[in-house]
Amino acid sequence: MSEASALLRNVNLSATTVLIVEDNDGLRRMIVEVLRSSGFHQTVQARDAEEAIELLGAYNPDLMILDWNLPGLSGIELTLLLRQAAVHDDLRFPNPRIPVLMLTGRQRSRDVAEARNAGVDEFVIKPFSTRSLLRGVTSALCHPRPFIVSMRYVGPCRRRRRDADYRGLMRRVDDIEAAADRHSRILFQQGLSVELEALHALMAARGGLHKETLDYLIERTTEAETQAVKYRQKLLAEATRSLKEYVAFFGNETEPDVLDVHLGSIRRLNDLRNEEMPEAVAIIRQLEALVRNRKRKRLSA
Repeated sequence: MSEASALLRNVNLSATTVLIVEDNDGLRRMIVEVLRSSGFHQTVQARDAEEAIELLGAYNPDLMILDWNLPGLSGIELTLLLRQAAVHDDLRFPNPRIPVLMLTGRQRSRDVAEARNAGVDEFVIKPFSTRSLLRGVTSALCHPRPFIVSMRYVGPCRRRRRDADYRGLMRRVDDIEAAADRHSRILFQQGLSVELEALHALMAARGGLHKETLDYLIERTTEAETQAVKYRQKLLAEATRSLKEYVAFFGNETEPDVLDVHLGSIRRLNDLRNEEMPEAVAIIRQLEALVRNRKRKRLSA
């Protein structure tokens, strides 16, 4: 059972209403299907902010999943209107404290700051996976934050960790940067999975290894190594470095089975969570032994 599924056992899913505000019909339907397959049966849908406002008043949902870029009012503008109803009564918004999960492709720190300042609870970065969407939904429903109403800010508390030096909401810039870094890392991991599949498909389509394929492989793994180092994924960086060094050593004599093992290992390392570190270390050791044995075999030939 996944972490999200385990936490959702504490939620009365049959009595929880989720409002999905997304102007892309296909994406909106996909979100609905993911939620329904997880046990959420009460979902309502809107294509824009104006329609969402009507549904907020009619259904008083427990969670709103909201796209940033909407026709007309943006998701940020809608969130600001919603939160201000906690200060100035607005009959359109029966529950100004409703958790808001923002869908967006934006990940710069200033974008994260803008959304946090508007009163967004959680982010899901596009393109997103089923797992990342459910993780955001679970966090919003199972870990509600204290609601702040002040002259400068209205919305969920943005403080993310205990700090003896904490002096107020507006001083938590490090939290904003950490959130941006976390979402950038997730986006990198999702993109890497797609690229690994593309590399496998390219090798299969060409019926073997060619110089162009190897050059492309080196280019992509070098970029993956750089990004893994940036996001402090040390073992993933070691695996991509091992692949790059192996191809550089063997050149045209590169063996497809060794490439397959490396690509499979990188994919697995990309999926592992921190608590699965023993398995990650074992994967790296296996790669080291594989490359060492193949080098020894070639040198002794």
